[in-house]
Amino acid sequence: MHPEKTERLFQEFPDLFSKEQLIQGFECQDGWFNLLHTLSCRIREYRSQCPENEQFKVVQVKQKMGGLSFYMEGADDFIKKLVQEAEEESRSICELDGEPAAGLFVCAPYWFRYLCATCSELHGYMTIEDYLREKAIEAPVHEQIQQTV
Repeated sequence: MHPEKTERLFQEFPDLFSKEQLIQGFECQDGWFNLLHTLSCRIREYRSQCPENEQFKVVQVKQKMGGLSFYMEGADDFIKKLVQEAEEESRSICELDGEPAAGLFVCAPYWFRYLCATCSELHGYMTIEDYLREKAIEAPVHEQIQQTV
């Protein structure tokens, strides 16, 4: 995430995000900033009503297999539910610009992102369906080569 947006989350939510804990910052792109901000507001609001949950801390925030992964310690069931909802919602939001996602795209052999049509076209990314179809076609050719050797 861009340093300005990262700093904004650190400044606005010091009770949730610690620079010492999140050494790498937020390991995702700017498109999920609003999602993270909304989630942080919801967690803060809930925690203000339940002060006994002081053990809660965020350990890591990153993109994994195209979706948001929000790692934490000391979360109760309600906070876990909020995080799960945000992780699911991330799959409908373009990680790069925050627009509605058009699907899951392959950005490198083992790197996937949910992107809008504009970002996927701009960067020339392949849909996961096309990637899997291409891999299925390559596999038989590879097997044929091995059989002749």
